[in-house]
Amino acid sequence: MRNKFVLTFLVVYTSLSFAETIWTDGFEDGNISDWTITGTANWALYDNEFQAHTVDFSLQYNYQSPWPHDTRAITPEFTLPEADEFDFTWWWSGSYIYFVQVDNGDAFTEVRDVNGGNWIVLWSENDAGTYTGFEWYEQTETLDASWSGKTVQFAFHIIASDAHYWYIDDIELGYTSNPLDHITWGRIKTGI
Repeated sequence: MRNKFVLTFLVVYTSLSFAETIWTDGFEDGNISDWTITGTANWALYDNEFQAHTVDFSLQYNYQSPWPHDTRAITPEFTLPEADEFDFTWWWSGSYIYFVQVDNGDAFTEVRDVNGGNWIVLWSENDAGTYTGFEWYEQTETLDASWSGKTVQFAFHIIASDAHYWYIDDIELGYTSNPLDHITWGRIKTGI
C-alpha cells in the first residue's frame, strides 16, 4: 500500500510545474532608462493608447531618416535561476507592407549571454507569416534549461531603411520548473 501511495505521489507531482515571473515591462511607468538603445537609436517610449497593446505606453521603433538603421532596444540584465525552461513573451505590432511585402526592413528578437555570448535570433517578423499590419500579436519564445544560471539580455533588433513603425508592449520573462527538482528527502535529492 505504501509503494502505491509513493507511486501515486510521484505521478501526480511529476505532472505539475511551477511558473514564476522574473520580470515584466508594459512601459506604463513612462520610463525606459533601464533599457539600452544601440545603433541608430530610433527607439522611444510612445504615449498613445491607440498604439499600445494595453493602457497607454509602448516601445516604438521610429523609421525616420537618415537611413539605413541598425538598432537594438536591449532589456536590463537578468541572472536566470535553475529551471526547466524560460519563456520570453511580448506583444508586437508592425507594418506588414514595409517589413515584408516591400522588404524595407527586418525585425528580430534576440537573446545573449552577457558573459561572452553573441546575439542569438529567437524570432523574426518573417516567422509570423502573413499578418495584418498594425494589429497586436503575442509571441513567446522558450529557452531550455541550459540557460539556467546565465546572465542574459534580450533585444528587439531592427535593420531597415524606410520600413515604417514597429511597436513592442507587455513583455514578460518567466520560468517553469518541476517541484520535485527542488526537493531533498534526507540525503536523497529527487532526480526525475
